[in-house]
Amino acid sequence: MGHATLACMTRSTRLFCITALLSGLFLLPASAQTPNKGQIGLGADIGALFPDEALEKTFTFDMFGEYYLAPRASVRAMFSYASPGFENRTEDHFRQSRLLFNGVYNWEFGVWHPFATMGAGVYFVRELLDDRNDPDGETRGGINFGGGIEYFVGSNATVKGEARWDVVSHPEGFSDATGFTLTIGYKRYF
Repeated sequence: MGHATLACMTRSTRLFCITALLSGLFLLPASAQTPNKGQIGLGADIGALFPDEALEKTFTFDMFGEYYLAPRASVRAMFSYASPGFENRTEDHFRQSRLLFNGVYNWEFGVWHPFATMGAGVYFVRELLDDRNDPDGETRGGINFGGGIEYFVGSNATVKGEARWDVVSHPEGFSDATGFTLTIGYKRYF
């Protein structure tokens, strides 16, 4: 079963890389855009979660909203979801829903806008077990930090890539929700 999961992840990784490459090759550069104070950005990401070693790598998706306090600084609220399987027990899962709040700072280099982010969040986790009763869900606290880059494909739209590290409280004897996430996505400014 481990080889099938690895093969699936390899196909997924290839699809992710091909999509990113084609997006970069065929999207025409846009004029430079600087977000204005009071502007809102909404978007979504897909990617991969690399959790604690007791869990398998899995897909993740995020939806977010961002409010610009200044052209270089914004605050962001994000909902993220993933459900990795336990290593060598792929019928069992460790569902993770995250509600994250971040400060984001960006730099402008024409159509490229690298950014850094840091924040905290609430992590709703639950073990889903196939052959026995599921334990109650838990709510944990945590911090996250990361960075990425946006590429403007129009005056009000970007494609983006982001890397984020989530450090989550971990009660002894329970599964660890700490992990590293790589995503690619789309953001629209309003």
